[in-house]
Amino acid sequence: MRLCPCFNSNLSGGPWGLLLVLVCALVLDFACAPLVAQTTASARPEESASKPGDQRMEDIEQRLNAVTATLSQTQKALQQSLLEIQQLRGELDAMKLKAATSPMSSESPSAAVRTSTAERMQSDDVKALHEQQDTLQAEIEQHEQTKVETSSKYSLRINGLVLFNTFSNTGVVDDADLPIVALQRVPGASHGSLGATVRQTLLGFDATGPHVWNARSSARLSVDFFGGLSMNEYGYSSPTGLMRMRQVDASLDWERTTAQVGITEPLFTPLSPTSYATVAIPALSASGNLWAWSPQLRVEQRIPFSEQNRLTLEAGLIDPGSPTYTSVQLDTPVEASRRPGYEGRIAFHADRGSGGDRHPLAVGLGAYSSDQFYKAGTTIHSWAATADWQIPLFKGVEISGEAYRGRALGGFGGGIYKDILSGIDMTTKLSRTSGVEAVGGWSQAKFRFSPTVEANAVWGIDDALTSGFEGLTLSTSTSPLELNTRNSSTVGNLIFRPKTYLIFSPEYRRLQSWLYDGPASIANIFTITAGFQF
Repeated sequence: MRLCPCFNSNLSGGPWGLLLVLVCALVLDFACAPLVAQTTASARPEESASKPGDQRMEDIEQRLNAVTATLSQTQKALQQSLLEIQQLRGELDAMKLKAATSPMSSESPSAAVRTSTAERMQSDDVKALHEQQDTLQAEIEQHEQTKVETSSKYSLRINGLVLFNTFSNTGVVDDADLPIVALQRVPGASHGSLGATVRQTLLGFDATGPHVWNARSSARLSVDFFGGLSMNEYGYSSPTGLMRMRQVDASLDWERTTAQVGITEPLFTPLSPTSYATVAIPALSASGNLWAWSPQLRVEQRIPFSEQNRLTLEAGLIDPGSPTYTSVQLDTPVEASRRPGYEGRIAFHADRGSGGDRHPLAVGLGAYSSDQFYKAGTTIHSWAATADWQIPLFKGVEISGEAYRGRALGGFGGGIYKDILSGIDMTTKLSRTSGVEAVGGWSQAKFRFSPTVEANAVWGIDDALTSGFEGLTLSTSTSPLELNTRNSSTVGNLIFRPKTYLIFSPEYRRLQSWLYDGPASIANIFTITAGFQF
């Protein structure tokens, strides 16, 4: 009699239980085999001696075959169970779909359309929120960086923009790197240029200081490498350039008041078009954009009407430059007059939208006045009246721009960088100097397709009114640039930022410059910019 234990098949709990029972039976069968052999040998030694050794191996093989057959049957049962589970899941999904679509069938087609539109809008909003979250996360990571150690306990943050500009100019221009005016073509000369530069790279420093008279103090410094040209041993200009200070200011900020001193953009023309191809000199300079960074002392007062709406009043003193005047005392005409320039602006601001989806609206009016003193006791009154706007039309679309009318605005780029015209009066035959009357402006349409892609279309014009040229014979030594009476620019660019700190921007510009007594000169500029912001 064999002493091996046996298992009741009723103990199996389904296919997996049956598999476990068979495996255990196989193990115990092998474990009992020696015990059976010993018992049989002690009871009937003669039978044990006569039984061949390979008989036991056959028994083992038979048991293994039986176990294998049982496992195959179990595997088939498992596969059948999986098929039944999949069928049940399919029926369950069909029932869910039927339950979800049955209310829709009773709705009208217009309701279905509204529901579909709402789902699409919700999907777009979710996508926009994700993109804004990525941008905010990048900004948070930037703020969490370790600040630069300074001699004081207050923080200093270094920022910058490495810009690589490649350009192709078709036509004759005043500066191959950064054209402003198109010139007449000369027979036999090159009528174009091709090159690259990194001179528009920016480096900035932002510092925060202590609270003074309940005001937060801060300072900023910005430099680039557009300050002049370095020459190689052959006398050609090098693309490296020299460091140049762009803007610097120190401010005291109260809750509703800001006092500032430094070199900044004029407060009566606060805007500039968007372009990464023209950073060293703001876009549309001499084509309707008054900009020149000048020493100033200015105060701003904010008057809130509500949480979103406010009025700002700005006033300041300014010392503008003059591009066309030189004298033995080496001072500008405004400095020679012993009186600063006066500037002011009033603007209305409104924040449209909510949360991170704000669209600022601003409309402002500005004014400027100063005296310019020239040799021989000539005094020119310089003035300007300006308007600026920044208006969101609807989501992702915004228009902005400026307009001006004035006299002797060459220090800001007006009148195509001319303050005055000097020559012989055709009537009196005497020397005469008169201020250049100028009118101009620019307008930009911005299209934000996503937080990483935007496009800009800009047009601007500066017109040095021909009334200043009439009845005046200019000197033969007059610069050709001073003979231009009108200059316009048309700009289109695409800005792609795949990451917060990476910038790629192709741009096209068309310059048209008119002489007082000649045809227009045209130049086409193609630029590709790659930048890394830190």
